[in-house]
Amino acid sequence: MNKYEQQKIIEVVLYILNKTGGIDFYHVFKIIYFAELKHLAKWGHRIITDNLCALDYGPVPTMLYDAVKGTNAKGTSLADLFKENVKFAGNDAPNVLLAEAPANMNYISESEIEALDESIAENASLTFGQLKEKSHDQAWYEAFHRVNGTNVISPITMLKVMHADESIIEYVKEQLELEEEFV
Repeated sequence: MNKYEQQKIIEVVLYILNKTGGIDFYHVFKIIYFAELKHLAKWGHRIITDNLCALDYGPVPTMLYDAVKGTNAKGTSLADLFKENVKFAGNDAPNVLLAEAPANMNYISESEIEALDESIAENASLTFGQLKEKSHDQAWYEAFHRVNGTNVISPITMLKVMHADESIIEYVKEQLELEEEFV
C-alpha cells in the first residue's frame, strides 16, 4: 500500500469522525464496509485499498484495524498516520475515536462522499448487535467459512450481495484480472 493509499484511509476515517462527532472504531469499520458495498456496486471500484476481512464480528479493513491497535501493517506507516490524526476519547469511552483534524477532501471524491454519507446515515445509530447482524451478509459468510484459504472478502461477492448490474460485475472481474497480471 503506497503513501497516497494510506493517507486516503486516514482521510476517510477523519471524514466519518468529523461527520459523526466521534464514534467507536467498530462503527467506523462497518460504515466503511457498507460505503464500500454501495460505491463498488454503483461505480465498479472501492473507496480504499485496504482488504476487508471476515472476522467474528463482521468485515474489518485489516490494515486500518492494525493501525487502531497501534501496529503498522507490513510495509506501511498507517498506525503512525492514524496516531497523528485520530485520538481515543479516553477511559470513559476507550473505543471511541475522535478526529484531531478535518478531512482533506482532496483525497475523497464526490461519489465516495455520497456513499460514505449514505452509510453514516444508515449505520451510525445502529447498535453493536444490529451492525453485527447486518454485516454478516453472504460476502462475509463466504470469506469467514472459506476452508484452507484467506478470509479476505471478495469484491465479486460484495457485488452479488448488492445485486449489482452484470456489466459492473464483469468490469470488476476484468480489473481484478489485470491487477493479478501486474502483481
